[in-house]
Amino acid sequence: MPSYWWECEQCGSRASFLEASATKAIAHFIWDRLLPSGWDQSYLTLKCQGCGQSSVRITYDFPRADKETVRVVHIVGRVPGPGGVYLPIMWETYPLSAPEDRWFDFKYLNGRSPWGLDKAAVFSRADLSTIFTLYRDRTGVELLPAAQAG
Repeated sequence: MPSYWWECEQCGSRASFLEASATKAIAHFIWDRLLPSGWDQSYLTLKCQGCGQSSVRITYDFPRADKETVRVVHIVGRVPGPGGVYLPIMWETYPLSAPEDRWFDFKYLNGRSPWGLDKAAVFSRADLSTIFTLYRDRTGVELLPAAQAG
């Protein structure tokens, strides 16, 4: 199985990106589906061909000393700047070992190469503000309280 796959939260059935979303791989899915849709979060949950539930999510092994399998809840990113190839993104995930926990993973894509998906992204203060605002707009959840004028 590739590094990223689609897996049903209910029955555990797995599918490749091509099978589940008609995209070649995770980087293609992000560039071809999520980014053009304005980060429409409905693309992140698919209907399971096995059990019929709308509970299929992107799943991957988080690179740690003790491997942890996680599922994607939300993905948002900053629109690429000049040159249009560097795409910093924030993923909200949960570990299968503790589904009530939420982890935020800052990643990037450089074009369609998945290389940056297991490297840390660097965000400016303005980019972080944009990411958190986009996250709030797409999910309805406020991650950080508004800054107080001092």
